[in-house]
Amino acid sequence: MATKAFQKIYTKISQITKATCSLKASGVGYDELAMVNGKLAQVVKIMGDEVTLQVFEGTEGIPTNAEVVFLGKSPTLKVSDQLAGRFFNAFGDPIDGGPEIEGHSLLPLSTVDGLKSGIYI
Repeated sequence: MATKAFQKIYTKISQITKATCSLKASGVGYDELAMVNGKLAQVVKIMGDEVTLQVFEGTEGIPTNAEVVFLGKSPTLKVSDQLAGRFFNAFGDPIDGGPEIEGHSLLPLSTVDGLKSGIYI
């Protein structure tokens, strides 16, 4: 994912664990997606200006001066009748060998009522 013009790029990671990294950032929200050194991540904790990101592929190889760019959106899911009986990864991509979903609406995953019935992130 390419960065947009005038998009803030952070380069000072204060802490790195196996699955998370923390840095000082402002203007971000819970569940917001970010790119950390080219890896997709999501905001999981905010304490003041200290933001913790879960890096989906793990943090191996990420230096403390890695580029962090917040994407300004949370994960979404295409919605359609084609969801019934299907299996998806955490990004909403089919993992059952079936066709891509051609839904029209994009809903934030945190608001999908179906989380209780088999869509897990």
